[in-house]
Amino acid sequence: MLATKTLVGRTPVMASGRLQHFSRMMASASKVEEEDDVRFKVSGAARIISLNRARKLNALNASMCEKIIPRLVEFNRSKVADLIILKSLSPRAFCSGGDVIQCAKDNMANESQKAVNLFHKEYSLDYLLAVYGKPIVSLVNGIAMGGGVGLAVHGPFRVVCETTRIAMPETRIGFFDDVGTSFWLPKLDGNLGYYLSLTGDDLRGIDTLLCGFGSHYVPYDRFDGLVERLSSLQVKKLATGENDTVFYNKHQYYSLVNEAIEEFTSEIPTHHQFKYTPEQLNTIEKCFNPDTHESVAKIIEDLITDGSEFAISTAKKLEAKSPISLAVNWSLMLKNRKRTIYESLNNELKVAAKMMTDYKPNDFTTSVNARLIKKIPDSTNIKYKYPDLKSVPASVVDNLTSNEIFNPDLSSGEELEDKVAQLQNLNISQFTSCPVLIRNYQNYPYNMGLPTEKQVESYVKTSAGISGLGPSFSETLEHFQDEFKDRAGVTYKVKSILNRKTKHGSAADKALHWIE
Repeated sequence: MLATKTLVGRTPVMASGRLQHFSRMMASASKVEEEDDVRFKVSGAARIISLNRARKLNALNASMCEKIIPRLVEFNRSKVADLIILKSLSPRAFCSGGDVIQCAKDNMANESQKAVNLFHKEYSLDYLLAVYGKPIVSLVNGIAMGGGVGLAVHGPFRVVCETTRIAMPETRIGFFDDVGTSFWLPKLDGNLGYYLSLTGDDLRGIDTLLCGFGSHYVPYDRFDGLVERLSSLQVKKLATGENDTVFYNKHQYYSLVNEAIEEFTSEIPTHHQFKYTPEQLNTIEKCFNPDTHESVAKIIEDLITDGSEFAISTAKKLEAKSPISLAVNWSLMLKNRKRTIYESLNNELKVAAKMMTDYKPNDFTTSVNARLIKKIPDSTNIKYKYPDLKSVPASVVDNLTSNEIFNPDLSSGEELEDKVAQLQNLNISQFTSCPVLIRNYQNYPYNMGLPTEKQVESYVKTSAGISGLGPSFSETLEHFQDEFKDRAGVTYKVKSILNRKTKHGSAADKALHWIE
Protein backbone atom coordinates (compact mmCIF):
# COMPACT_ATOMS: atom_id res chain seq x y z
CA MET A 1 0.00 0.00 0.00
CA LEU A 2 2.81 2.37 0.86
CA ALA A 3 4.53 1.62 -2.44
CA THR A 4 1.30 2.17 -4.27
CA LYS A 5 0.71 5.42 -2.52
CA THR A 6 4.22 6.58 -3.29
CA LEU A 7 3.90 5.62 -6.93
CA VAL A 8 0.50 7.18 -7.30
CA GLY A 9 1.61 10.24 -5.44
CA ARG A 10 4.61 10.79 -7.68
CA THR A 11 2.91 10.33 -11.01
CA PRO A 12 1.10 13.67 -11.12
CA VAL A 13 4.23 15.41 -9.90
CA MET A 14 6.27 13.92 -12.74
CA ALA A 15 3.54 14.70 -15.26
CA SER A 16 3.32 18.23 -13.95
CA GLY A 17 7.08 18.55 -14.26
CA ARG A 18 6.99 17.32 -17.85
CA LEU A 19 4.15 19.72 -18.61
CA GLN A 20 6.07 22.62 -17.15
CA HIS A 21 9.16 21.60 -19.10
CA PHE A 22 7.10 21.34 -22.28
CA SER A 23 5.56 24.75 -21.65
CA ARG A 24 8.99 26.27 -21.12
CA MET A 25 10.20 24.67 -24.35
CA MET A 26 7.21 26.02 -26.29
CA ALA A 27 7.64 29.48 -24.79
CA SER A 28 11.34 29.36 -25.64
CA ALA A 29 10.58 28.21 -29.21
CA SER A 30 8.04 31.00 -29.58
CA LYS A 31 10.57 33.55 -28.33
CA VAL A 32 13.22 32.27 -30.75
CA GLU A 33 10.72 32.40 -33.61
CA GLU A 34 9.84 35.99 -32.71
CA GLU A 35 13.49 36.98 -32.54
CA ASP A 36 14.19 35.35 -35.89
CA ASP A 37 10.93 36.10 -37.72
CA VAL A 38 12.76 38.46 -40.09
CA ARG A 39 16.33 38.06 -41.31
CA PHE A 40 18.55 40.73 -42.83
CA LYS A 41 21.53 40.21 -45.11
CA VAL A 42 24.03 42.42 -46.92
CA SER A 43 24.78 41.15 -50.42
CA GLY A 44 26.82 43.53 -52.55
CA ALA A 45 24.73 46.57 -53.37
CA ALA A 46 21.56 44.82 -52.18
CA ARG A 47 20.01 44.64 -48.73
CA ILE A 48 17.96 41.46 -48.42
CA ILE A 49 14.96 41.29 -46.08
CA SER A 50 13.71 37.70 -45.63
CA LEU A 51 10.42 36.82 -43.93
CA ASN A 52 10.99 33.84 -41.66
CA ARG A 53 7.80 32.87 -39.87
CA ALA A 54 7.16 29.68 -41.83
CA ARG A 55 4.87 27.96 -39.29
CA LYS A 56 2.42 30.85 -39.67
CA LEU A 57 2.99 31.20 -43.43
CA ASN A 58 4.81 34.47 -42.67
CA ALA A 59 1.65 36.06 -41.27
CA LEU A 60 2.68 39.60 -40.47
CA ASN A 61 2.76 40.57 -36.79
CA ALA A 62 3.90 43.60 -34.80
CA SER A 63 7.31 42.06 -34.15
CA MET A 64 8.06 41.78 -37.87
CA CYS A 65 6.94 45.33 -38.61
CA GLU A 66 9.02 46.68 -35.73
CA LYS A 67 12.12 45.01 -37.15
CA ILE A 68 11.62 45.91 -40.82
CA ILE A 69 10.75 49.62 -40.51
CA PRO A 70 13.96 50.86 -38.81
CA ARG A 71 16.13 48.77 -41.13
CA LEU A 72 14.40 50.23 -44.19
CA VAL A 73 14.99 53.72 -42.78
CA GLU A 74 18.65 52.82 -42.23
CA PHE A 75 19.05 51.40 -45.75
CA ASN A 76 17.40 54.44 -47.29
CA ARG A 77 19.95 56.74 -45.62
CA SER A 78 22.91 54.53 -46.50
CA LYS A 79 25.25 55.57 -49.33
CA VAL A 80 26.27 51.97 -50.03
CA ALA A 81 22.85 50.28 -50.04
CA ASP A 82 21.37 50.69 -53.52
CA LEU A 83 18.34 48.42 -53.62
CA ILE A 84 16.11 46.31 -51.39
CA ILE A 85 15.15 42.68 -52.01
CA LEU A 86 12.08 41.52 -50.07
CA LYS A 87 11.59 37.74 -50.05
CA SER A 88 10.42 34.72 -48.11
CA LEU A 89 12.45 31.85 -46.69
CA SER A 90 9.42 29.56 -46.99
CA PRO A 91 8.61 27.86 -50.32
CA ARG A 92 4.91 27.81 -49.33
CA ALA A 93 4.23 31.48 -48.79
CA PHE A 94 5.51 34.99 -49.31
CA CYS A 95 3.14 36.32 -46.66
CA SER A 96 -0.33 34.98 -45.85
CA GLY A 97 -1.50 38.35 -44.49
CA GLY A 98 -1.76 40.17 -41.20
CA ASP A 99 -2.21 38.01 -38.12
CA VAL A 100 -6.00 38.48 -37.96
CA ILE A 101 -6.48 35.48 -35.68
CA GLN A 102 -4.41 37.16 -33.00
CA CYS A 103 -6.31 40.40 -33.58
CA ALA A 104 -9.64 38.64 -33.03
CA LYS A 105 -8.29 36.94 -29.90
CA ASP A 106 -7.10 40.30 -28.58
CA ASN A 107 -10.54 41.77 -29.22
CA MET A 108 -12.30 38.89 -27.45
CA ALA A 109 -9.92 39.26 -24.49
CA ASN A 110 -10.84 42.95 -24.26
CA GLU A 111 -7.32 43.89 -25.37
CA SER A 112 -8.26 45.50 -28.67
CA GLN A 113 -5.55 48.12 -28.36
CA LYS A 114 -3.01 45.42 -29.25
CA ALA A 115 -4.85 44.80 -32.52
CA VAL A 116 -5.08 48.53 -33.19
CA ASN A 117 -1.34 48.89 -32.64
CA LEU A 118 -0.63 46.10 -35.14
CA PHE A 119 -2.58 47.86 -37.87
CA HIS A 120 -0.82 51.13 -37.12
CA LYS A 121 2.58 49.46 -37.52
CA GLU A 122 1.50 47.49 -40.60
CA TYR A 123 0.12 50.52 -42.46
CA SER A 124 3.19 52.56 -41.53
CA LEU A 125 5.33 49.85 -43.14
CA ASP A 126 3.09 49.83 -46.23
CA TYR A 127 3.39 53.59 -46.56
CA LEU A 128 7.18 53.47 -46.25
CA LEU A 129 7.37 50.81 -48.96
CA ALA A 130 5.05 52.86 -51.18
CA VAL A 131 7.17 56.03 -51.02
CA TYR A 132 10.60 54.45 -50.70
CA GLY A 133 13.50 56.28 -52.34
CA LYS A 134 15.35 53.25 -53.69
CA PRO A 135 14.27 50.32 -55.87
CA ILE A 136 12.46 47.52 -54.05
CA VAL A 137 12.33 44.08 -55.65
CA SER A 138 9.72 41.78 -54.09
CA LEU A 139 10.13 38.08 -54.89
CA VAL A 140 6.61 36.74 -54.42
CA ASN A 141 6.33 32.95 -54.26
CA GLY A 142 3.48 30.90 -52.85
CA ILE A 143 0.66 32.55 -50.91
CA ALA A 144 0.39 36.33 -50.87
CA MET A 145 -2.89 37.39 -49.35
CA GLY A 146 -4.17 40.44 -47.51
CA GLY A 147 -1.20 42.02 -45.77
CA GLY A 148 1.12 39.99 -48.01
CA VAL A 149 -0.30 41.77 -51.06
CA GLY A 150 0.27 45.09 -49.26
CA LEU A 151 3.94 44.27 -48.67
CA ALA A 152 4.60 43.73 -52.38
CA VAL A 153 2.15 45.67 -54.49
CA HIS A 154 3.30 49.23 -53.73
CA GLY A 155 6.89 48.60 -54.82
CA PRO A 156 8.01 49.09 -58.44
CA PHE A 157 9.32 45.54 -59.00
CA ARG A 158 7.04 42.61 -58.15
CA VAL A 159 8.47 39.31 -59.36
CA VAL A 160 5.94 36.47 -59.48
CA CYS A 161 6.37 32.80 -60.35
CA GLU A 162 4.40 29.62 -61.06
CA THR A 163 3.52 29.12 -57.37
CA THR A 164 2.34 32.67 -56.68
CA ARG A 165 -1.22 32.87 -55.40
CA ILE A 166 -2.75 36.26 -54.58
CA ALA A 167 -6.09 37.16 -53.05
CA MET A 168 -7.82 39.73 -50.88
CA PRO A 169 -10.25 37.50 -48.96
CA GLU A 170 -11.17 40.14 -46.35
CA THR A 171 -14.91 40.14 -47.11
CA ARG A 172 -14.94 36.50 -45.99
CA ILE A 173 -13.87 37.52 -42.49
CA GLY A 174 -16.03 40.60 -42.04
CA PHE A 175 -13.21 43.02 -42.80
CA PHE A 176 -12.31 45.20 -45.81
CA ASP A 177 -9.47 45.38 -48.31
CA ASP A 178 -6.82 47.39 -46.52
CA VAL A 179 -2.97 47.78 -46.60
CA GLY A 180 -3.41 50.29 -49.43
CA THR A 181 -5.29 47.90 -51.73
CA SER A 182 -8.34 50.18 -51.74
CA PHE A 183 -5.95 52.51 -53.59
CA TRP A 184 -4.43 49.81 -55.85
CA LEU A 185 -7.35 47.55 -56.79
CA PRO A 186 -9.41 50.27 -58.58
CA LYS A 187 -6.46 50.78 -60.94
CA LEU A 188 -6.61 47.27 -62.47
CA ASP A 189 -7.85 46.80 -66.03
CA GLY A 190 -11.54 46.42 -66.78
CA ASN A 191 -12.83 46.84 -63.19
CA LEU A 192 -11.21 43.51 -62.33
CA GLY A 193 -9.90 44.93 -59.05
CA TYR A 194 -13.42 45.65 -57.81
CA TYR A 195 -14.45 42.10 -58.64
CA LEU A 196 -11.43 40.56 -56.87
CA SER A 197 -12.04 42.78 -53.86
CA LEU A 198 -15.68 41.94 -53.29
CA THR A 199 -15.52 38.23 -54.18
CA GLY A 200 -12.14 37.47 -52.60
CA ASP A 201 -11.35 35.38 -55.68
CA ASP A 202 -7.72 34.35 -56.16
CA LEU A 203 -5.33 34.45 -59.11
CA ARG A 204 -2.32 32.19 -59.56
CA GLY A 205 0.93 31.92 -61.47
CA ILE A 206 1.08 33.74 -64.79
CA ASP A 207 -2.32 35.31 -64.18
CA THR A 208 -0.86 37.35 -61.31
CA LEU A 209 1.37 39.01 -63.90
CA LEU A 210 -1.36 39.52 -66.48
CA CYS A 211 -3.80 41.09 -64.00
CA GLY A 212 -1.28 43.80 -63.04
CA PHE A 213 -0.07 42.57 -59.67
CA GLY A 214 3.27 41.23 -60.90
CA SER A 215 5.71 43.28 -62.94
CA HIS A 216 7.81 40.27 -64.07
CA TYR A 217 7.33 36.50 -64.32
CA VAL A 218 10.38 34.47 -63.24
CA PRO A 219 10.28 30.70 -62.54
CA TYR A 220 10.82 29.96 -58.85
CA ASP A 221 14.01 27.96 -59.43
CA ARG A 222 15.63 31.12 -60.85
CA PHE A 223 14.98 33.26 -57.76
CA ASP A 224 18.37 32.56 -56.16
CA GLY A 225 20.17 33.41 -59.38
CA LEU A 226 18.19 36.63 -59.67
CA VAL A 227 19.15 37.64 -56.13
CA GLU A 228 22.82 37.07 -56.98
CA ARG A 229 22.50 39.10 -60.18
CA LEU A 230 20.79 42.03 -58.48
CA SER A 231 23.40 42.01 -55.73
CA SER A 232 26.15 42.43 -58.30
CA LEU A 233 24.76 45.54 -60.01
CA GLN A 234 27.39 48.27 -60.27
CA VAL A 235 25.60 51.48 -59.49
CA LYS A 236 28.69 53.66 -59.43
CA LYS A 237 29.04 53.24 -63.17
CA LEU A 238 25.92 55.39 -63.53
CA ALA A 239 27.33 58.33 -61.63
CA THR A 240 28.07 61.38 -63.75
CA GLY A 241 30.73 62.71 -61.42
CA GLU A 242 32.98 61.61 -58.62
CA ASN A 243 30.62 62.86 -55.92
CA ASP A 244 27.38 61.90 -57.65
CA THR A 245 25.17 59.11 -56.42
CA VAL A 246 22.74 56.89 -58.26
CA PHE A 247 19.86 59.10 -57.21
CA TYR A 248 20.90 61.78 -59.64
CA ASN A 249 20.34 59.12 -62.27
CA LYS A 250 17.29 57.44 -60.73
CA HIS A 251 15.49 56.68 -64.00
CA GLN A 252 18.62 55.09 -65.39
CA TYR A 253 19.10 52.93 -62.32
CA TYR A 254 15.51 51.68 -62.29
CA SER A 255 15.99 50.73 -65.94
CA LEU A 256 19.15 48.85 -65.02
CA VAL A 257 17.30 46.87 -62.34
CA ASN A 258 14.49 46.17 -64.79
CA GLU A 259 16.92 44.84 -67.41
CA ALA A 260 18.61 42.60 -64.83
CA ILE A 261 15.27 41.03 -63.88
CA GLU A 262 14.38 40.60 -67.54
CA GLU A 263 17.41 38.31 -67.96
CA PHE A 264 15.60 35.74 -65.77
CA THR A 265 12.03 36.06 -67.03
CA SER A 266 10.12 33.41 -68.88
CA GLU A 267 7.85 34.09 -71.86
CA ILE A 268 4.17 33.29 -71.50
CA PRO A 269 3.10 30.21 -73.48
CA THR A 270 0.89 31.15 -76.42
CA HIS A 271 -1.64 28.51 -75.33
CA HIS A 272 -2.05 29.98 -71.85
CA GLN A 273 -5.65 30.77 -70.90
CA PHE A 274 -6.35 33.55 -68.42
CA LYS A 275 -8.60 32.47 -65.53
CA TYR A 276 -11.52 34.49 -66.89
CA THR A 277 -12.79 34.23 -70.46
CA PRO A 278 -13.32 37.40 -72.56
CA GLU A 279 -17.06 37.02 -71.97
CA GLN A 280 -16.57 36.82 -68.21
CA LEU A 281 -14.28 39.84 -68.28
CA ASN A 282 -16.99 41.74 -70.15
CA THR A 283 -19.47 40.80 -67.42
CA ILE A 284 -17.05 41.98 -64.75
CA GLU A 285 -16.40 45.25 -66.55
CA LYS A 286 -20.14 45.93 -66.93
CA CYS A 287 -21.43 44.80 -63.52
CA PHE A 288 -18.60 46.13 -61.33
CA ASN A 289 -18.46 49.58 -62.90
CA PRO A 290 -17.89 52.17 -60.12
CA ASP A 291 -19.36 54.95 -62.26
CA THR A 292 -22.73 53.23 -62.67
CA HIS A 293 -23.10 51.12 -59.53
CA GLU A 294 -23.61 53.06 -56.32
CA SER A 295 -23.97 49.91 -54.20
CA VAL A 296 -23.17 46.19 -54.03
CA ALA A 297 -26.91 45.50 -54.10
CA LYS A 298 -27.01 47.08 -57.58
CA ILE A 299 -24.06 44.90 -58.63
CA ILE A 300 -25.87 41.73 -57.52
CA GLU A 301 -29.04 42.89 -59.27
CA ASP A 302 -27.18 43.35 -62.57
CA LEU A 303 -25.39 40.03 -62.22
CA ILE A 304 -28.73 38.26 -61.85
CA THR A 305 -30.08 40.18 -64.86
CA ASP A 306 -27.03 39.09 -66.87
CA GLY A 307 -28.12 35.52 -66.20
CA SER A 308 -24.92 33.75 -67.35
CA GLU A 309 -23.59 30.90 -65.27
CA PHE A 310 -20.59 33.00 -64.27
CA ALA A 311 -22.74 35.99 -63.28
CA ILE A 312 -25.15 33.89 -61.18
CA SER A 313 -22.24 32.13 -59.48
CA THR A 314 -20.66 35.51 -58.69
CA ALA A 315 -23.93 36.84 -57.24
CA LYS A 316 -24.14 33.81 -54.93
CA LYS A 317 -20.54 34.39 -53.79
CA LEU A 318 -21.40 37.94 -52.82
CA GLU A 319 -24.60 36.97 -51.02
CA ALA A 320 -22.58 34.64 -48.75
CA LYS A 321 -20.27 37.44 -47.53
CA SER A 322 -20.71 39.74 -44.57
CA PRO A 323 -23.15 42.46 -45.74
CA ILE A 324 -21.37 45.17 -43.71
CA SER A 325 -18.01 44.10 -45.08
CA LEU A 326 -19.23 44.27 -48.68
CA ALA A 327 -20.82 47.68 -48.24
CA VAL A 328 -17.78 49.15 -46.45
CA ASN A 329 -15.40 47.68 -49.00
CA TRP A 330 -17.28 49.16 -51.95
CA SER A 331 -17.65 52.57 -50.32
CA LEU A 332 -13.98 52.73 -49.40
CA MET A 333 -12.77 51.85 -52.90
CA LEU A 334 -15.06 54.47 -54.45
CA LYS A 335 -13.49 57.07 -52.17
CA ASN A 336 -9.86 55.96 -52.31
CA ARG A 337 -9.67 55.52 -56.09
CA LYS A 338 -9.36 59.31 -56.31
CA ARG A 339 -7.23 59.83 -53.20
CA THR A 340 -3.48 59.82 -52.69
CA ILE A 341 -1.62 56.82 -51.27
CA TYR A 342 -1.24 58.56 -47.91
CA GLU A 343 -4.91 59.57 -47.75
CA SER A 344 -5.98 56.04 -48.67
CA LEU A 345 -3.85 54.33 -46.02
CA ASN A 346 -4.87 56.93 -43.46
CA ASN A 347 -8.56 56.36 -44.16
CA GLU A 348 -8.06 52.58 -44.00
CA LEU A 349 -6.38 52.97 -40.62
CA LYS A 350 -9.39 54.76 -39.18
CA VAL A 351 -11.79 52.09 -40.46
CA ALA A 352 -9.59 49.27 -39.11
CA ALA A 353 -9.28 51.01 -35.74
CA LYS A 354 -13.06 51.30 -35.48
CA MET A 355 -13.48 47.61 -36.24
CA MET A 356 -10.83 46.58 -33.70
CA THR A 357 -12.31 48.61 -30.85
CA ASP A 358 -15.72 46.95 -30.93
CA TYR A 359 -17.58 49.69 -32.74
CA LYS A 360 -21.10 48.56 -33.43
CA PRO A 361 -22.06 47.04 -35.77
CA ASN A 362 -19.00 44.93 -36.62
CA ASP A 363 -18.65 41.46 -38.17
CA PHE A 364 -14.86 41.10 -37.94
CA THR A 365 -14.36 39.30 -34.64
CA THR A 366 -17.45 37.14 -35.17
CA SER A 367 -16.31 36.04 -38.63
CA VAL A 368 -12.67 35.34 -37.72
CA ASN A 369 -13.75 33.39 -34.63
CA ALA A 370 -16.17 31.31 -36.70
CA ARG A 371 -14.12 30.75 -39.85
CA LEU A 372 -10.49 30.71 -38.69
CA ILE A 373 -10.58 29.79 -35.01
CA LYS A 374 -13.58 27.45 -34.70
CA LYS A 375 -13.38 26.69 -38.47
CA ILE A 376 -17.12 26.51 -39.15
CA PRO A 377 -17.41 25.39 -42.82
CA ASP A 378 -20.91 26.65 -43.56
CA SER A 379 -21.22 30.42 -43.80
CA THR A 380 -24.95 30.18 -43.10
CA ASN A 381 -24.07 29.28 -39.52
CA ILE A 382 -22.32 32.63 -39.04
CA LYS A 383 -24.65 35.21 -37.53
CA TYR A 384 -23.86 38.53 -39.20
CA LYS A 385 -25.10 41.82 -37.74
CA TYR A 386 -27.44 42.24 -40.71
CA PRO A 387 -29.02 39.42 -42.73
CA ASP A 388 -28.50 41.05 -46.14
CA LEU A 389 -27.26 44.17 -47.90
CA LYS A 390 -30.66 45.85 -48.00
CA SER A 391 -30.78 45.75 -44.20
CA VAL A 392 -27.50 47.67 -43.80
CA PRO A 393 -28.31 51.35 -43.08
CA ALA A 394 -26.39 53.84 -45.19
CA SER A 395 -25.54 55.71 -41.98
CA VAL A 396 -23.62 52.66 -40.70
CA VAL A 397 -21.47 52.52 -43.85
CA ASP A 398 -20.94 56.27 -43.83
CA ASN A 399 -19.91 56.16 -40.20
CA LEU A 400 -17.40 53.35 -40.63
CA THR A 401 -15.79 54.84 -43.75
CA SER A 402 -15.88 58.44 -42.62
CA ASN A 403 -12.77 60.37 -41.67
CA GLU A 404 -14.69 61.37 -38.57
CA ILE A 405 -14.22 59.19 -35.51
CA PHE A 406 -17.56 59.63 -33.73
CA ASN A 407 -19.95 56.69 -33.77
CA PRO A 408 -23.46 57.12 -32.34
CA ASP A 409 -23.75 53.35 -31.85
CA LEU A 410 -20.60 53.10 -29.73
CA SER A 411 -21.05 50.31 -27.22
CA SER A 412 -18.82 51.26 -24.31
CA GLY A 413 -18.70 55.02 -23.97
CA GLU A 414 -15.88 57.43 -24.67
CA GLU A 415 -13.06 54.97 -23.89
CA LEU A 416 -13.37 53.30 -27.30
CA GLU A 417 -13.67 56.66 -28.98
CA ASP A 418 -10.37 57.68 -27.41
CA LYS A 419 -8.65 54.52 -28.64
CA VAL A 420 -9.55 55.31 -32.22
CA ALA A 421 -8.81 59.01 -31.86
CA GLN A 422 -5.21 58.10 -31.06
CA LEU A 423 -4.90 56.94 -34.64
CA GLN A 424 -6.22 59.97 -36.44
CA ASN A 425 -3.24 59.88 -38.75
CA LEU A 426 -0.39 57.65 -39.73
CA ASN A 427 2.77 58.65 -37.93
CA ILE A 428 4.98 59.48 -40.90
CA SER A 429 7.21 61.83 -38.94
CA GLN A 430 9.37 58.79 -38.19
CA PHE A 431 10.38 58.78 -41.88
CA THR A 432 11.20 62.48 -42.36
CA SER A 433 14.90 61.84 -41.83
CA CYS A 434 14.97 59.60 -44.90
CA PRO A 435 16.31 61.33 -48.01
CA VAL A 436 14.67 61.15 -51.43
CA LEU A 437 11.36 59.72 -50.24
CA ILE A 438 8.43 60.24 -52.59
CA ARG A 439 6.00 61.89 -50.20
CA ASN A 440 2.66 61.28 -51.82
CA TYR A 441 0.95 60.53 -55.12
CA GLN A 442 -2.35 59.63 -56.78
CA ASN A 443 -0.74 57.26 -59.28
CA TYR A 444 2.22 54.99 -58.76
CA PRO A 445 5.42 56.80 -59.77
CA TYR A 446 6.88 53.80 -61.60
CA ASN A 447 5.18 51.53 -64.13
CA MET A 448 7.52 48.57 -64.46
CA GLY A 449 4.84 46.04 -65.41
CA LEU A 450 3.12 45.12 -68.66
CA PRO A 451 1.09 47.59 -70.76
CA THR A 452 -2.26 48.49 -69.27
CA GLU A 453 -5.60 48.51 -71.05
CA LYS A 454 -5.70 52.31 -70.78
CA GLN A 455 -2.34 52.60 -72.54
CA VAL A 456 -3.50 50.37 -75.38
CA GLU A 457 -6.81 52.23 -75.64
CA SER A 458 -5.04 55.58 -75.83
CA TYR A 459 -2.78 54.38 -78.64
CA VAL A 460 -5.62 52.89 -80.67
CA LYS A 461 -7.74 56.03 -80.35
CA THR A 462 -5.05 58.65 -80.98
CA SER A 463 -2.63 57.08 -83.49
CA ALA A 464 -3.23 57.40 -87.21
CA GLY A 465 -1.33 54.36 -88.41
CA ILE A 466 -0.31 53.82 -92.02
CA SER A 467 -3.93 53.98 -93.18
CA GLY A 468 -4.40 57.36 -91.57
CA LEU A 469 -7.65 56.04 -90.06
CA GLY A 470 -6.10 54.38 -87.03
CA PRO A 471 -3.47 51.74 -86.32
CA SER A 472 -3.87 48.15 -87.40
CA PHE A 473 -3.57 45.12 -85.14
CA SER A 474 0.01 44.45 -86.22
CA GLU A 475 1.00 48.14 -85.96
CA THR A 476 -0.35 48.33 -82.42
CA LEU A 477 1.40 45.14 -81.42
CA GLU A 478 4.69 46.31 -82.93
CA HIS A 479 4.40 49.67 -81.17
CA PHE A 480 4.15 48.11 -77.70
CA GLN A 481 6.83 45.53 -78.45
CA ASP A 482 9.18 48.39 -79.29
CA GLU A 483 8.14 50.60 -76.40
CA PHE A 484 8.57 47.79 -73.86
CA LYS A 485 11.69 46.40 -75.57
CA ASP A 486 10.13 42.99 -76.33
CA ARG A 487 9.59 42.27 -72.66
CA ALA A 488 8.30 38.85 -71.73
CA GLY A 489 4.50 38.93 -71.63
CA VAL A 490 3.98 42.11 -73.68
CA THR A 491 2.87 40.32 -76.84
CA TYR A 492 0.43 38.08 -74.98
CA LYS A 493 -1.05 40.94 -72.95
CA VAL A 494 -1.54 43.34 -75.88
CA LYS A 495 -3.06 40.62 -78.08
CA SER A 496 -5.51 39.72 -75.30
CA ILE A 497 -6.59 43.34 -74.93
CA LEU A 498 -6.99 43.89 -78.67
CA ASN A 499 -8.96 40.67 -79.14
CA ARG A 500 -11.43 41.69 -76.44
CA LYS A 501 -11.68 45.45 -76.88
CA THR A 502 -11.28 46.16 -80.63
CA LYS A 503 -12.82 45.31 -83.98
CA HIS A 504 -11.81 45.86 -87.62
CA GLY A 505 -13.60 48.14 -90.03
CA SER A 506 -14.35 47.14 -93.64
CA ALA A 507 -12.23 44.66 -95.53
CA ALA A 508 -10.32 47.49 -97.13
CA ASP A 509 -9.92 49.30 -93.84
CA LYS A 510 -7.76 47.33 -91.41
CA ALA A 511 -7.78 50.05 -88.80
CA LEU A 512 -8.81 49.05 -85.29
CA HIS A 513 -11.90 50.49 -83.65
CA TRP A 514 -12.14 50.51 -79.87
CA ILE A 515 -15.26 48.91 -78.40
CA GLU A 516 -16.71 51.16 -75.67
